[in-house]
Amino acid sequence: MIEPYPDNLATIPACFECNNGFSNDEEYVACFLDVLKESIYRGYSRSLATTQRLEKNANLKMLLDEQIKVTNGTVQYTFDEKRLCRILIKLAKGHAGFELDYISFDDSDIQIDYDFVFNMSEADIDRFEEIPQTNLFPEVGSRSCMTPYIVQNISTGESAAFMFWNEVQDNQYRYQVSYNSSGGICVKIVIFELLYCRVDFD
Repeated sequence: MIEPYPDNLATIPACFECNNGFSNDEEYVACFLDVLKESIYRGYSRSLATTQRLEKNANLKMLLDEQIKVTNGTVQYTFDEKRLCRILIKLAKGHAGFELDYISFDDSDIQIDYDFVFNMSEADIDRFEEIPQTNLFPEVGSRSCMTPYIVQNISTGESAAFMFWNEVQDNQYRYQVSYNSSGGICVKIVIFELLYCRVDFD
């Protein structure tokens, strides 16, 4: 995200090891995505934060220069999938914990799927962007217990709850927390409107 951060930015408590143990990977992922987007889309410029990070971290700049190359107008890229997935799972756990009130994922089966928007069809994007209806409700008092959008049919009295997207920072970061078809937790994340990710905890 770009500073200044939103006033209502969601945060959750974390121990020193968890809070700092991901720093290098977070920096790598943020810079990689920003530089990749700049390489692909005309008119988009990397953020000042990315420029400053790469000026201070010569090794990271060298790595990204190797991973993202533009030759005759064609962008070729590779990336460290392990580092990317590590950050995406960390983010998903944080969002699920914040929305559903501190859940333990130690025994969860985790499935992660992601892709870049330029590899996705319109149908893929539409499916990803869906606002899911839910018949399950989290613990009373949790954020998600209070934030679903509830629609009621005034004729029949039937009602339905929908889990909307949380727009953290425009065109930079958004996420959605809901339940999947098996009753597990589903977290969707979009970063820079470039990377689309879904993490399921069952």
